[in-house]
Amino acid sequence: MKNLIPYFTLGYPDNTKLCRFLDILPVEKINYIEFGFPSSDPRYDGPVIRKTHSVGNHNFSESVYSKYFDYFYRNRIKMYSLSYYSDIKDRFDEFINYLQVNNFSGIIIPDLIIDYFNDSKSIINELNKREFEYIPFFSPATPDFVIRDIAAITDSWVYYGLQPSTGIEIPYELDYTTERINELLPRREITYGFGIKTDEDIKNLMKNGGSGVAIGTYLVKMIDAGDEEGFIEYIDKMRGVLNE
Repeated sequence: MKNLIPYFTLGYPDNTKLCRFLDILPVEKINYIEFGFPSSDPRYDGPVIRKTHSVGNHNFSESVYSKYFDYFYRNRIKMYSLSYYSDIKDRFDEFINYLQVNNFSGIIIPDLIIDYFNDSKSIINELNKREFEYIPFFSPATPDFVIRDIAAITDSWVYYGLQPSTGIEIPYELDYTTERINELLPRREITYGFGIKTDEDIKNLMKNGGSGVAIGTYLVKMIDAGDEEGFIEYIDKMRGVLNE
């Protein structure tokens, strides 16, 4: 089954509202879930997700979400943290311990191979020793040698952004983009995000060998509007498109 991965920034728009949407999220329709831990500088997120970080920083409380981490784990939904290395580098061991205690499967670190490339391999190797997945995040702007080098020391799925950032729209050719990453990483599990606009995009990504999609910006808009019915319908729709 193709993977459907919803994304939520913890603490956005407030703890009560986000918890309500987590309560109604149909777990049988998703495979993984991605939680953004609020960053003070989410530089590689687009304007919509960046806004959620600035708000989430004021609201996030670990105690609010521990029961949800347990809930998704008990329902066999693999949890992944999206966290910026700039925020966690001074407490890296402590933060990874926190994620493992709360049964997270791995971590996505958007700025690691861009701003901290010289340290990235040692950090990834440390995560490997802990048997904690590092999820490589690549985009069309990532050099081929970086993709090959980082992929060679990981065995997880790969998050491939069709755009350089969420909510940014730069023209791209879907077939060419997928052909490139498939040639660089044959037989690797590739999940796409950042710039998926239509059902037809999803169908073509899956036809071209994709393993699933991550959705975030569109969910933010529904959460902002308090559109619980639309939220459930959208998750159902995405599951149906992926199952075709």
